[in-house]
Amino acid sequence: MKALSKTIGFALVVTAVFTAFAAAATLGLGSTSLSAGNAAVTSCGITSLTATRDVDNAGNVTQVNVSGIAAACAGETLSVTLVGANTSTSVTISGTTAALTGFGTVSAATVTGYAFGVTGA
Repeated sequence: MKALSKTIGFALVVTAVFTAFAAAATLGLGSTSLSAGNAAVTSCGITSLTATRDVDNAGNVTQVNVSGIAAACAGETLSVTLVGANTSTSVTISGTTAALTGFGTVSAATVTGYAFGVTGA
């Protein structure tokens, strides 16, 4: 009886492992898209973004200016997180540059970098 339950347990584990590998094998990876099954996600062409910040006399970030946005991204949403300050805001892309405000009161000294995200419309 013990041998039978061990055999059945082993068979279930093997089945689960092969099922996981089979599911992963259906993912198609490419340089500009990721797809699974019939759904595909493509990039609008962003390769690198550059950001600068405006700071007021009190040393707080008032605006972040982002450049390097591909024209194909128009209408999509750009989100910027101020790393170190853990605050973010987003804007709808309408050109190759974007100015983001609304971060609240954030000391420029706490900002160690920027994290970007672009999501489709």
